[in-house]
Amino acid sequence: MNEEMKIRRRRRIVICILVLLFAIGLAYNEADFIGKKTTSTLQYLEVYSAFLPLLIYIVPFVLIMKQLSDKYEIKGTKLLIAAFSGAFIPAALASQINGSFDDLMKSLMGHSYTEDWLGSLEAGIAEELLKLLTTAMLLYVFRRKSLKDYLMFGMSVGIGFQVEEDLSYITESGFGKLKDAFPTALDRVSSSLGSHWTYAAVTAAGLYLILRSTGRNHKRRGIGWILFVIADHFLYDTPIGDINLFNAILQAAVVIPLIVFFTSPEMKAEERTLLSAGKKE
Repeated sequence: MNEEMKIRRRRRIVICILVLLFAIGLAYNEADFIGKKTTSTLQYLEVYSAFLPLLIYIVPFVLIMKQLSDKYEIKGTKLLIAAFSGAFIPAALASQINGSFDDLMKSLMGHSYTEDWLGSLEAGIAEELLKLLTTAMLLYVFRRKSLKDYLMFGMSVGIGFQVEEDLSYITESGFGKLKDAFPTALDRVSSSLGSHWTYAAVTAAGLYLILRSTGRNHKRRGIGWILFVIADHFLYDTPIGDINLFNAILQAAVVIPLIVFFTSPEMKAEERTLLSAGKKE
């Protein structure tokens, strides 16, 4: 078996894993949108109507991604697949892992355990690594190797995760108390700037530095960015993140690196390569 055949075989295996995980995620995520047996159709509609405020960040994100995908010549269908993968693979698995971890800690520590710190740390680690793994598998399947690919696929996986998580928060609160649905939606919108789409993009850039970059100390810097995102995510989920000033700082702290990556010399070089290729055609 030659090397090309081995690569194709490995890609088929990764595709099968992705499809299996996607199917498992579909089964798990269904429960996020189902109320009690006594929930009426009207109540469902009232809760689901609270999804509409999420369009405040979803629509601009889609427009920006359309512009970037045209600029960097990345097919929108592939980014859409990445977004759905983010919603149904890491989001579902993280939910199960987080729940199992909380149950374990409560059984071991009793009432002394709270999710504020230890639970937040576990969630930050689990969610970021699951999103990164999903992004890495998609990049491998689609044979994408440049920094722009890592950033764009990371953003797409992250936004899928973010939307699914926001929807589940809205339904969980709305089916508990209907009046809480819209406040929850607005709260999720207020924290949408420096959320999962930026986390996943920066960790993907970190992975790029580890695997692809040839710069000085690139592997160390790549690991540093991944750990930085996990730390930012952890702090955001703790009581520190409930303080408005620190909330804003933590969101800005993960958005700024993303802007730096998009304006880096390496991205400029990739843009020039694309421009040169377009002129030759």
